[in-house]
Amino acid sequence: MQAALVLMRAALVIYAAGFVTALAAVLREGTRAARWTPRFAAAGALFHTAGMFALGWGLQRCPLGTLPEVLAALAWVAVLIYLFVWWRYRVEVLHLVILPLAMIVLIISKILPDELIPVGPAMQQSLLRIHLGAIIFGVGALFVTFAASLVYLVVDRALKAKRPARYFRTLPSLAGCDRMGRLSLLCAFPLLTFGIVTGAAVNDAKYGTPWAWHANETLAILAWFLLAVVVVARIGWGWRGRKPALLTLLGFGLVFLRMFGV
Repeated sequence: MQAALVLMRAALVIYAAGFVTALAAVLREGTRAARWTPRFAAAGALFHTAGMFALGWGLQRCPLGTLPEVLAALAWVAVLIYLFVWWRYRVEVLHLVILPLAMIVLIISKILPDELIPVGPAMQQSLLRIHLGAIIFGVGALFVTFAASLVYLVVDRALKAKRPARYFRTLPSLAGCDRMGRLSLLCAFPLLTFGIVTGAAVNDAKYGTPWAWHANETLAILAWFLLAVVVVARIGWGWRGRKPALLTLLGFGLVFLRMFGV
């Protein structure tokens, strides 16, 4: 357990270093700091990966038994997905959004008490692990959707102002942001849908009802509904631009609140 804590803290520090280099690259054009950002992110992901495995080894079980463990896994998957997206599309500005979000989630995951959600018999069931895995990967992909939507709105505002600040020149095109938001949402939505279905099955096995309509469950349904509207609008109605970006930000906010047990 001590080894896992050291590895997680090392990952947090390296993520912070990556964020600092990304910020320096945006504020000072032409600086070589940008080339270090993906290297720091990849190194942090390696320590984070080792920390997750060390945590599982120390607990002698899958490290998804408590809310802190799930949040640490969420930050891990979000960074891995972000690194893949960066490698594929080379959108530098994602560094400024994903790294601090992963840091926040990882920090919160370590300050929450382990007793907040004790490990019960249902936690050992394979169905619950499948449910958590689907939710983690779905929300991890949604991190990229959130980043692309946020950057789209920033770029759109800068262009409409007709006097964009100097650092806006490093931002990607509106079409690139829109395309990335669409692709990542199309990956996230089926996983979130599968996670809701398997979560209902877990509730039914544990409590005798598939849905208790608690506040956090209602948030999950509202978030899923909003994202469903965006998916349908993008695919069926050809929506592009500000409308799907704004709805995506709202849906991500609801998902974020749900993940922290609000």
